[in-house]
Amino acid sequence: MHLEHLDHRDIDVAAAIVAVQQAAYPLEAELIGFDRIPPLIETSDDIAALDLVIIGSIDTSGEMLGLVGYQRVDDLVDIDRLAVLPQCGGRGIATTLLTEVHEREHDAPIFEVSTGAANAPAIGLYRKLGYRRTGSFEIPDGPTMLTLRRG
Repeated sequence: MHLEHLDHRDIDVAAAIVAVQQAAYPLEAELIGFDRIPPLIETSDDIAALDLVIIGSIDTSGEMLGLVGYQRVDDLVDIDRLAVLPQCGGRGIATTLLTEVHEREHDAPIFEVSTGAANAPAIGLYRKLGYRRTGSFEIPDGPTMLTLRRG
């Protein structure tokens, strides 16, 4: 397995990102009781238009096992998405991807992410990596979301 910067503007890469997201995000949707999570409904064209850095975890056969997308604005790194194929859970892929973001953006004083308040596995992962809850907000007709921050 290796990590690589993904050119998500390439339509084939965008399609692979969509496939990983559509495999990974139903679990979160079930946990938080909300099936309109943006990564579940994005198309390849939507992915190609994102203003994000996207890093993929790629196995030796070239299959994408997971990805993380983020945006850096001044001192803040906003982690926009994190997805791992369900059959690859528990292998440390999400931790490796987040650690890579921390290393690439080592001079950023603040890393921030939002996740559903009922998404205990994600919250546990972020806490393990030094994130602390800084707030919460409601999505209209949706779940309570938590904001977590490191730094």
